[in-house]
Amino acid sequence: MADVRVVNLTKRYGRHTAVNNINFNCEDGKFFSILGPSGAGKTTTLELIAGIKKPDSGRIYIGNRLVNDLPPQERDVAMAFESYNLYPHFSVYENIAFPLRAPSRKEKLSPKEERKKVEEIAALLGIEDLLDRRPQHLSGGQRQRASLARAMIRIPKVYLLDEPISHLDAKLKVSARTTLKKLANKLRITIIYVTHDYREALGLSDRIMILNKGVNEQIGTPEEVFFSPSSDFVGRLIGDPPINLVDGAVIKREGKHFFKAQDDFAFAIRDDLVSSMEKVIWEEDGRPNVRVGIRPQHVKLSNKMISDNSFQLPVYAIEHKVGSSIVTFEMKGNLLIAQVEKGSCDTSKECWLEFDQDHLHFFKKSFALSKKARGR
Repeated sequence: MADVRVVNLTKRYGRHTAVNNINFNCEDGKFFSILGPSGAGKTTTLELIAGIKKPDSGRIYIGNRLVNDLPPQERDVAMAFESYNLYPHFSVYENIAFPLRAPSRKEKLSPKEERKKVEEIAALLGIEDLLDRRPQHLSGGQRQRASLARAMIRIPKVYLLDEPISHLDAKLKVSARTTLKKLANKLRITIIYVTHDYREALGLSDRIMILNKGVNEQIGTPEEVFFSPSSDFVGRLIGDPPINLVDGAVIKREGKHFFKAQDDFAFAIRDDLVSSMEKVIWEEDGRPNVRVGIRPQHVKLSNKMISDNSFQLPVYAIEHKVGSSIVTFEMKGNLLIAQVEKGSCDTSKECWLEFDQDHLHFFKKSFALSKKARGR
């Protein structure tokens, strides 16, 4: 195994910058995820590390070796991509076994040893009964598992996995995630994993890098990116229901700071939070403004006024789930979501809301909010 270090990595396609001066370090034996929406630069980053594409600038190290000028076969990485890349004229068994037969492989396995390895990884991924089939006779999910098995049949310095389980159904995804985590923990293998699914990233990773249009928004542990998002983009990307983002004015009165969301509501900002809020304030119409973020589970609801910071909004919609209810409230040009324990508040009666300021976030405005974007 080896660590992977990326320094000031940039890749352009004409005028479009796919990867913009990113830096990160995936430690030896760690599970490092690259998370972001479509077009964020995730796959391009993986292809640069693999050697499939060459960077315009920056350096890539695998272990202590600079690999920028090395072809893919000399980087000792194993790759599994969303597009499967299976050989159609080979059986599933032959596809999985192919890396074990590579001319560059120093250790030659006997047919019995090879079959044992193939059957072990196939069983882990639930395709042990498909080994005699050709790829064209498999479903999309089965082809994806075969592609993943081929990547993981040998132990390289680094595994590069690009959306390797995206086409699996929900049940198989859980099983595949469990398998990946088990393999990562057992073998202490170095994995760089690309995904657009924040649940996969949170559940699998030691650390996560979040990309947005080729720019690194945040690197941190799953706990850090969830509980302490560095930007409104990160906060919105991670979590379901999504984080509430509300723009408003900052008003100072009688030595206290207040947040006022147009005519919808206002509340006092706790004194110990003022300094962090002031770091992200912007001027609009001659007065200071800030974007407040609060996750739905941190919005308190009650049929009684909770404190002087409580406020009321009209109920827009209610969705009941097992053990919880998601209540959407209407604001002027906005929606606000609360997720509360089922039956904790009778929303047919007068309802009071309050933000838990232990979980309040302040952001600069990086994108325009719209009712459609905020809706569920």
